[in-house]
Formats: sequence, structure tokens, C-alpha cells
Amino acid sequence: MRRSSKLRLSAGSFAVGVALAASPAFAQEADVTTEEEETEDRGIVVTGSRLNLNPNLEGAAPVLSVSQQQLQSQGTVRVEDLVNQLPQVFAGQAGEVSNGASGTATLNLRGIGSVRTLVLIDGRRLPYGSSSISSANLDLIPTQLIERVDVLTGGASAVYGSDAVGGVANFILRRDFEGVELDFQGNFQQTGNGNDFFNNVTAAAQQPVPDGIIDGEEFVITGMIGTNTSDGRGNVTVYASYEQRNQVTQDNRSFSACTIGESSAATSFGGAGCVGSSNFRRFADFNDIDGNPDDVDDVFQELDGTIVPFVGGPAQTFNFGALNFFQRPSERFTLYGRAHYDITDNIEAFLDVSYTDVISDAQIAQTASFGAIYSINCDNPFISGTPGIDLATEVFGCTDADIANGTIQNNLFASHRNVEGGPRNSRLENSAFRIIGGARGDFADGIWAYELFGQYSETSDSSLSTNDFIVSNLQQAFLVTTDADGNAVCTDPSGGCVPYNIFQRGPNGESLVSQGALDFIQGVGLVIGETTQTVYGGNIQGDLGEYGFNSPWAEDGVALLVGFEVREDTLESIPDEISQVPGGGFTGVGGATLPVAGEVDVFELFAEIQIPIVQDMPFFEELTLSGQYRYSDYDTDGNGTSNSFSTDAYGVQLTWAPVEDITLRGQYQRAVRAPNVIELFTGQNTGLPNLNSTLNSNGDQIFDPCATPFPTASAAACANTGVTAAQFGNIPDVISGQTQSLTGGNPNLEPEVSDTYTFGAVFSPTFVPGLTISLDYFDISVDGFISAGIAAQTTLDQCLTTGNPTFCDLINRAPNGSLIAGTPGVGFTQTNLNIAELETSGFDLQVNYSTDIGSYGGLRFDYAGTYLEEFDFSSFAGDTPIECAGFLNNGCVSAVNPEYRHRMLVTWETPVESLETTFTWRHFSGTDNDPNVDSPEIDDDLPSINYIDWAVFYEITDSIRLRGGILNIFDETPPVSTSSGPPLGNGNTFPTIYDTARTFFGGVNFRF
Repeated sequence: MRRSSKLRLSAGSFAVGVALAASPAFAQEADVTTEEEETEDRGIVVTGSRLNLNPNLEGAAPVLSVSQQQLQSQGTVRVEDLVNQLPQVFAGQAGEVSNGASGTATLNLRGIGSVRTLVLIDGRRLPYGSSSISSANLDLIPTQLIERVDVLTGGASAVYGSDAVGGVANFILRRDFEGVELDFQGNFQQTGNGNDFFNNVTAAAQQPVPDGIIDGEEFVITGMIGTNTSDGRGNVTVYASYEQRNQVTQDNRSFSACTIGESSAATSFGGAGCVGSSNFRRFADFNDIDGNPDDVDDVFQELDGTIVPFVGGPAQTFNFGALNFFQRPSERFTLYGRAHYDITDNIEAFLDVSYTDVISDAQIAQTASFGAIYSINCDNPFISGTPGIDLATEVFGCTDADIANGTIQNNLFASHRNVEGGPRNSRLENSAFRIIGGARGDFADGIWAYELFGQYSETSDSSLSTNDFIVSNLQQAFLVTTDADGNAVCTDPSGGCVPYNIFQRGPNGESLVSQGALDFIQGVGLVIGETTQTVYGGNIQGDLGEYGFNSPWAEDGVALLVGFEVREDTLESIPDEISQVPGGGFTGVGGATLPVAGEVDVFELFAEIQIPIVQDMPFFEELTLSGQYRYSDYDTDGNGTSNSFSTDAYGVQLTWAPVEDITLRGQYQRAVRAPNVIELFTGQNTGLPNLNSTLNSNGDQIFDPCATPFPTASAAACANTGVTAAQFGNIPDVISGQTQSLTGGNPNLEPEVSDTYTFGAVFSPTFVPGLTISLDYFDISVDGFISAGIAAQTTLDQCLTTGNPTFCDLINRAPNGSLIAGTPGVGFTQTNLNIAELETSGFDLQVNYSTDIGSYGGLRFDYAGTYLEEFDFSSFAGDTPIECAGFLNNGCVSAVNPEYRHRMLVTWETPVESLETTFTWRHFSGTDNDPNVDSPEIDDDLPSINYIDWAVFYEITDSIRLRGGILNIFDETPPVSTSSGPPLGNGNTFPTIYDTARTFFGGVNFRF
């Protein structure tokens, strides 16, 4: 079959580019094609263009390619474990996240959010990850079937459509595999837990100090079989894998055995101590603010049952982090089949079918009877005569008459951790089916090439949550009286109510909470969901040089591609009735979980053009201009509302090679991201944001500046926030700083708009064979950034200061003027808005060098680094930007933003036949934060950290290959921060970024 000269040259140069970008491999495998074979392969995939351009050395868009060998050198069982190490990738949700886990693994390029990263398999987009998160789920990608991963950062919507704002990760799968391959790999984590500082902190708080441990075992079994058809015109490959991963809990690491913060108590060590939740055997009446010193409004229950004043500290707080997962236990089963066949010399049919099922657990601390919202009757037999302080009379304010009459006291705080029932657990299951089919070919003697395809994906997910308290049942179990026989019974015995006795303890300090009470107040929460994606489209491209469309100074002609794409994304999420209760049906959830349903339909037309302007002339080895354009027309529908809008995305690139050794490149991209179903149609929900504290004139720490008899804000400023003259000076303060927000979707959202500029150079000196250096500058800005409204603290501060209705209208106080969580409708409105702005810029550097060192074998160096020059985020237009680059957890989109990071591999092809070894150096620069802890070990300025990994590969025979290695050889303790909360932080650190232990891996591959 004949191909045009341009298509032949593009494919050939692409093959060379991949060879340069890949790390060294074993003796070439049977499924690796030669350059000539690659030329004839219609299935070639080029990242960043649908035209056949070279992705890294000649294209204007910089692409980082990672080979299968590099995947194996990192002991990769899951894709996210590798991509989170790349310098352009910021932490995304992965297997280490428990708080807010969706059961999926996501990818976050440039740190601007996983929803702004487009994930592809062989150039085709993946569907919504689940009904709770629209970001693509990396679990869908068959790890051992990957040939390479191409990472293109910056806008690419003109080529691929919506969501490619931060960039594109394109997972290229193996093609034309022939034979049978079996692969077995096992991993485990090991740490000595010998950090004296953290062990001393834990011991001082009388918490268990972890010993050295081996845990986190995981293994994966993969099988693959492929065959070419007897006539040599096609191939069929079938892949299957099973993976099992064991848990790692935070109590098994020195640095996370307890939650660490500033402490001056006797139990502290070096200014730091174990801090925990005050929701732990604590009772109070926070509405009693008359200042009477005879009242004891806040008390704690000792283990022997004695009621004493609450003073805080490790002895009176709950270590809520110990049982959280650093690594979620999980199982994953994957099937993947692919086939292609040349029906004629000019037509190839192709088909891909895949299925994935992932089951994992997300576990967090035991629930509690959180909140100051409970009603307790004064004749409850459990609250009178308690040892130490009497709960009925001295805390809950019951008089003798109240006790005699059974008066009900409202809005009381009665918090007890459910240590009897165990930690909260969510069993997460996510299964996905995906099928792609189509045809590609060429006509007119190979001048024109085309492709038509159809794609359907369906994802089903469920979340089964256990060991949480049902709010209504808990309240029912707090209203207790005595029957005729003197037995404690529920005032309302309906539904099998059993009294919940957290106010007393047994003679030996044992809990008096009965199993019957737990059975009544504990509930099961269930959320099921489904997403579908239907895509069909096609494109045609050709070499117009065959018709005379070429520059007079260039041999190659103009290349043109036009195409269309139609896509429909649907999503439905259905929670059970208890989960939907306004304000939250469960005590430990923090708000209602509401149903979501809707769809987004889009019709798109797109085009690409490549114009070689000058070739093979002095100072102009090559000068090429390229451009793309995409028009998208959207229709959205959900919750009885609908909307329509259109977008334009476009880009232009210029590549100039003045001499053979140097290529200069630059581009501009206008990218868009249309709002997804979740952002559009999620119903109103309740969140629990925190407010900052100040000291009032009475020396008290308060969170609401308008609260207590001693407000820190003036009456006029408080009036801006909705405080009346009668309320001023009589408002109860927010408990522990936690207020409430009203969140949800907005069907009138508009697309985000992004502008990306990149400028760079590629240096491949002919006088240094094997060396390639590329340096690129990037600048990305996003306007109309969709965010969950304005932060509660910002809203409050701006309203107090300016009285601007933009902020003041978002504050909703209770009838008594408070902002205390627990009352529906009270708090801050934080629905989704096109209100924020983001800008980031920096430099990417790649260096690849390979050389022969004679009798010592060969060496290869693969370096990729990113320097973050700027990363600014504004929560609303006109706001002073937050400086994110080099900072931690200061309100930015990404929690941790090192200014510099790199990944460098050094591979030695030893003189021993078939033996290779690779050392990897991973570096993260430090980040700054406002110090919260006066301690040399804990100051919230995360230090820089270096990891050294080692891997070895040995080919016993042509059919048997061994591999093994160690990640984090020196068992570096991760940087620790008291600001490392969810969704990306756990256990005083960020396990999606930093290693929590040393990891050993080993594997064997059989090939027949």
C-alpha cells in the first residue's frame, strides 16, 4: 500500500522520537516493531495532535514519555503510584486517601485540579470516574499492557475537547502482541519506626509506640495471550489481571501514631504533643454564657466515670488518626481485549473491549455523637448523681423541679466516641465496561487517511458505609426514663429503641453502652451510582502537497485534518433515605448526601493544519506552522433545568530548527472546560468549614467576631453580617471553630476559559551522540474557574470590613444570631460559581543521554524536572491572589506546591549479559507555611526531601525475566505538617506525595 512522503516521514520520525524518549529495555521483544513496520502501522498514536507529528522532538507541545521499563523500575502495580512521581503531576486522589475517598484514582497535572486533566487511552478519552467524581479513574488502565505514557501539560482542548486545561495523559497500549505472557509481582512495605522524636511525642501522650513492621503487602498476577492471524493481516490480544492490596494504618508509623500539634502540656515533647478531637466523653451546655463562675458548662468523663472540668490536652481528647488508612485494602480485577484486522489493503477494522472491577475500603476514626444539638430529659436516670460533677444540675442546668417534671433541656453537647462499635468504614466498589470499535484506512493512493469510530463506557459504583450513628435514633436513645420495675427504657420505645448510656461507667471503668443500643443507633448508608459515556466521530487527513499546496521553500506539503465528534455523558447517583436527611442523617458525615442526575451532550467540529514553510535551507532546517480549532455546542439537562452554550478552542504553534542540532518551539492554546454534571446538578448540601480564632477583651478565644458578651467586631460591622442590636453581645460562639456551609450545584455555570503559552528549545548535538536536552517555559491562566463559592472566612472578613452584598448576602445566621453548625439553613452559601482565577508558570527541563562505556557496558540518564515560578489563586475577581508556589495548604487548589521537583533515572547495562540495574533519584523541594508549632521537628515548613530507589533486571533465558528493587532505600521519614488534613493529607503528612515507608518489590515474567 502506498503512503504519501509526508506520512511516511512523520511516522518514521515518530518512531525515532519514541526510541529517544524511552528508557533502555531488555533484548527487543517480539511485539516491538521496527521503524519500517511502524511506518505501515495505521494504529500509530501521537500525543498532542491527530496529525502524525513527532510528539517530543519536533512538535511544538512538550511531551514527557515514560516507557514500560520505567514503570517496572518503580515496582508499579498501580498507575497512580508512578504518575504521582512525575514532576508535572501534583497529588491526586489515590489508594492512600480515606477521608472523602471515592474509590477511584485520579491524575492532577500542573496542580490545577484533576477535573482539568484529560486522561486518554490510545488517544480516546475516559468517562467520568464515578457518580461522585467526574475525573477519570486510572484504575481503568491495564498497567502491564502499557507500552508508554505520554504526558502533555497545558491546554489541548482544540485537539481533544473539554477538560484538557491542565494537560493530557495519554496511555499508549501495546499492539500486535504475539505469544503468551505471564507476570507475577509482589510488594511489601517495611520500616524500623525508629524516629526518636515522634516516638517520644507518642509515648509522652501515653499512646502506643509502634515497633518496626512489615505491612502493606500486595501482589498482582497478569496473563496475556496474543496471536496474529494466519494471513498476517490482523492480531487479537487478550489480557487479564488480578491484584490484592493489604491495608496500612497510621498507628503503624512513628510519625503518624497520633495527630501532632503544638502543646505546652506536661505530655508534650519539644513543643509538640499528641492532639486529638474534643468530641470524646465530653458534655456541655454551650448556650449558657451568663458568666456565672458557679456554673460548670464544659466537662469531661474520666475512665472511672468521674466528671471533671474539661481542660483539653491528650488525656481529654481522642486520637482520631490512629486507625485511618495510609493504604486502603483493595482488590482489582481487569479484563482487556483488543483486535484489529485489515479487511482490505486500505481498510483496517479495530475493536477494544475492557472491564474493570475494584473493591476497596476507606476507614476513618470512630464516629461520635457530634454537635451541640441534642435534647436530654432532666429525669434521665443516667445523668443524676454522677461522680465528681453532677451532670443534671451542674452542667445541663436541671433544677429539682425540672427533674421531677422530666423537663427536656435542648441544644446540649453530649459527645462520646463509638469505641464500642469500631471505626467508620466505607466499602467502595467501582466497575467499568468500555467498548470501542471502528475502521481506519486510506484512499486516493494513500494521499488521504481516515478514521471512524464509536465508543461506549458504563461505570457502576456503590458506597456502603457502616458504624455511623443515625441522628434521629441517637436522639431517641438520649430520652430515657424508668419503667415500673426501675429499668431504664426509652421514653419513645418505637423501632426497638434501647437507651444509650454514655453518662456512666461500670465499677471497673468499663463502658455501659450495650450492644442493643449500638444496634439501634448505628446505621448503614448506601449510595449507588452509574455513569455512561457515548462517543462517536471521525476524521480525515491528507497531504495537500500532492495537489500543489506547499510552500515554495519546502519540499513537504500542507497537511490538513478535519473531523467531528458527538459525545453524551450521563450521571446518576442515588443515596438511601437516611443519607438524604437535611443537615445529615448520620452524625459523622457532616451533611446530607443528595441525589444527582443529569447529562451533558456535545457536538463538535474540529480541524488541524500543518504548514511546512521552509525546509533544508541555511538557518532553516525546518520552519513549520501548525494550528488547531474546535467548535463545541453543548446542551445540559438535569433536575428539571436545562441550558445551552457553545465554546471555541484553538491553538497555534511554530517550530523552527535553524540547524540540525537545535529546534525552537512555541505555542499558544485557548482551552476550555465545560461544567460537568456534578457541578451543574448536585443538590443543596451541608459542609463544615472552620473559622479562624481571635482573642477577645476577656482573653477568650472566639471564632465568630460577633459572638460572646465581648465581641471583637463593632456593632455596625456585625450588623453587616445580619446581627441585630438585640443580639449583639448575646450570641453563642461557634463550637471549636466549625461552622456550616450550604453547598451544591449551579445549572447556570459557564465554561472555564484557559490560555496557555509555551516556549522552548530542543538540543540534540550531533557531536554528542545520544544526548537530547529540552527546556520549555509554560504559562497557564484560567478565568471563570469553577469553585465552591467563596471560603467562609473570606466571606465573613469581607462582609465585616466592606458591607458588600456580594459577601454579606452569603451569610445566614440563626434566630439567636449564631453561626453554629447543626441548624438547617444556618451558615454560609457556597454553591458552585464561575468566580475564581488561577495562573501558573514555570520551566520544564528534560535531559536524556546514553553512552557506551566499553567493557563496563552502557549508561543511560533520564532526567525530568519542573521549576514552579508562579502559582497564584484568587477565590474571586479582585481578590488579592494567594501565592501558592512553594507553599503548603494556604487555600490553593493543590495542597502542597513545591517550587522544584525532579525525577532522574540512571541505568547501567552491566557487562554481565542480560543484567541491568537502575537507580532513581526523586526530589521535592520544601514548602513554607505559617508556623503553628514551636518545635525544630514540627514547624509546618515542609523540608526538601530526596528518595533513592533501586531496581535490577535479569533475563535468565529468552522466556524468563526477573526484576526486583527497593523504593525509598534509606526509609526517609516523610515531611510532617500539622496542616495535612483531607482530602489529600493523612497522618500528619501527604501520602499521595511522600513515601510513608520503604517498599520492596519483586517480579518474574514468563514469555512464550
